Amino acid sequence: MKGKYSLILLNLISIVFLVLFLLLNIISILYYETKFIFILLLILISLSLIPAIILYIKLIKLVKDYKQVEEKKSDGKIYRLFKIDSTIINDYQKAIIDLKEKNSYILGRYDVLDEIKKQYKKDMKKARKLQENMMPKKMPNDKIIESASLYKPLESVGGDFYDYIYLDDDRILFIISDISGHGVEAAIITAMLKTALGNIAQSFKSPASFIYDVNNYIIKILPINYYLTMIAVEIDLKNKTIKYSNASHTPMLMLDNSEVKEYTKGGTIIGLFPQAYYEEETINIKKDNVLIFYTDGVTEASRSKNKYDFYGIDRLKKVLIKNKNNRAENIISNIEKDFYDYLSYMSPDDDFTIVAFKIKI
Repeated sequence: MKGKYSLILLNLISIVFLVLFLLLNIISILYYETKFIFILLLILISLSLIPAIILYIKLIKLVKDYKQVEEKKSDGKIYRLFKIDSTIINDYQKAIIDLKEKNSYILGRYDVLDEIKKQYKKDMKKARKLQENMMPKKMPNDKIIESASLYKPLESVGGDFYDYIYLDDDRILFIISDISGHGVEAAIITAMLKTALGNIAQSFKSPASFIYDVNNYIIKILPINYYLTMIAVEIDLKNKTIKYSNASHTPMLMLDNSEVKEYTKGGTIIGLFPQAYYEEETINIKKDNVLIFYTDGVTEASRSKNKYDFYGIDRLKKVLIKNKNNRAENIISNIEKDFYDYLSYMSPDDDFTIVAFKIKI
């Protein structure tokens, strides 16, 4: 405000001095005989008034182009004068209009993306139900054998798969597999595997020949850079034997009293090499033996970025030994508890599948 009053006072003083000068000049013309000098001064002053008036108008406009902005501070109020150019105001208004238009467009796209996201979640829930329907709803449980399973995909759907078929009253064909990767692509391959299992099992001869046939079937339809590991097991409850073949899957574990043995005989992964060769092994089983099948999402789970810090097969074996007298269902639940205790209940970084069979007589 002080600056404003100073400017007004300066204007008044300038006008007074101009009027006094003009009056003095006119009086001098009337009073003195030598009038030429004063007439010339009057003409020069009159001519100088034109640019002076123009300059004054410009100054007035310049002053009007200032706005008073109030800033509040802890010690009171202060005032500052900021120049506001009309072109800046126009550009600012245009920028606001452009931002409003872009904001409206973004909000519109957000609504579309939000609807797509909601639909995706619905579709993934349906896909998960479909994949769950491909897995056994009930595991074999009778007076000779009991079993239990646990499957937890990393995403809505996953690449772990297991299933079983009764070859006859006394023989069970069980498979467990792990497709490379996880998510939708891996889930589609599990559907292929489900189809292959049903078709190839009709002419089942042995676990090794079964995996051989699966490999030759899958390799023709599997996308490039995809592969899977698998264990195929024939459980003969009448003769108390199991015959298995392991296609580079995690070792099959058998709990016998207080000892846990690993079984890995078989061959290469499925889906890379046509006409691959697979071996098999026959093992005798007896009462209270426990067979454990799992994917690498169990043993390779890590609670840190340290590649040497993972759940591991040794820890899994210790849990098995502690639960040797428990039912298959309790063995699975105690492995799950110990697994998440290790992870401090963080989410694992891969699909998690584990299946247990216990021989009762």
